[in-house]
Amino acid sequence: MKITVLFRTSPALWAAPVALALPLMYYLGPGHPPADNLGYAPEITSYPLRFAYPFAYAVTSALAAWVSATLRQAGVWDMNNARSRFRIATQALLPVVALAWTMLALPVLVALTTEGAWPTWDSLSPLVVGMIVCVEHAVIGFAVGRWVPKVIAAPILAVATWVAVAFAVTVDAPWVRHVSGAFPEQLMFGEAPAWGALWPHVAFTGSIAAALMMGWLPALHRMVAVAAALVLGAAGVTSTYEAVKNYDYNPPLKTYAVNMECRDAGHTAVCMPEQTAEALPQAVKATKGVLSDFAAAGVPLRPETVIDTLPEGRFATPSTASTWRVPLTAATGRRDARFAVVIAATGMNCARPDPLLRRVVIAWSAQVTGTTSSWERLRAVIDRQGSPGDVDGTLHSVLSRPATEQARWFTTTSKKACNV
Repeated sequence: MKITVLFRTSPALWAAPVALALPLMYYLGPGHPPADNLGYAPEITSYPLRFAYPFAYAVTSALAAWVSATLRQAGVWDMNNARSRFRIATQALLPVVALAWTMLALPVLVALTTEGAWPTWDSLSPLVVGMIVCVEHAVIGFAVGRWVPKVIAAPILAVATWVAVAFAVTVDAPWVRHVSGAFPEQLMFGEAPAWGALWPHVAFTGSIAAALMMGWLPALHRMVAVAAALVLGAAGVTSTYEAVKNYDYNPPLKTYAVNMECRDAGHTAVCMPEQTAEALPQAVKATKGVLSDFAAAGVPLRPETVIDTLPEGRFATPSTASTWRVPLTAATGRRDARFAVVIAATGMNCARPDPLLRRVVIAWSAQVTGTTSSWERLRAVIDRQGSPGDVDGTLHSVLSRPATEQARWFTTTSKKACNV
């Protein structure tokens, strides 16, 4: 059959207008990437894809069942065909899969074009996973259509598939969202899917599809084929569940999945993502100034790297003595990079430092580096929760000591704040 005739006679043709309109409508609404995406392709593509997955899978399974039932009603499987049943099925499903792939790819293409971003593997890998899962849903739908009338199979599969995929993220058990076929997160800047976040979607649905496809194989003993299908499906589903059962609600993600630009600030490298690297000179100047001020106060600090926290995404990583993690992009944007570096320089990297000691250490550091006004703005915010004690009195007591004692006090107290 000619390819044009194949597409013209497929139910995918009359379903295409509505099927393609659905993901585009969601792209214009909740599927539109945020305005502050900085041209980061994985973030841009994750938004429209999140809403396109359920529709693509629902359309695929429903149309595949319709095609399969139509072939059965036409008596195709009872004919003495020169072509194998797999070739017949593949040819019949080609327009269906093509439509599903277009449903996934079209909003992604529109999003990348609108935002002026070039695709990367990290931005396209969830799309590739979706395309593979579309094929698997086509196999599942085709298998169901061999036994169930199309007027029953198609609507039930459409609704059941859409609900199962779209509402997977609402299920209390986290593992469900990690095997639903839909990458469950809308990414933040610097984040990208890890391999462990992608393959379970393919493996889980693929196991079910492979088991159902066993029914297409000619077998001398039907019970052997059924048993093999059950074993294959159970093994695939169980092994995938075992792999993801300990995942939390977030899938495994890579962070800092962007190109970073670094410049030297003395013995320290200051790094920012290339998307915001125009502010790198400000960050370098701020870092040099803060380190110089601390050295003059008798507190020599030599971090190897001062790195922007913007590409961390949703997972904050504490600073260490050698690597300071500073919100450089945000701080340079509000012209407060020095104070952002000062906060990192205090070295209080624990989750809950003592509130009084923390305030006094930051206040002393602000005095040393000339960032008192920034400290007062921060203090006005955090003191809304209540003051932990006499911050000003303690600070005045420290400032009245000799410089060498102040330096020793800073080193001791910044450590003590995390050990109280």
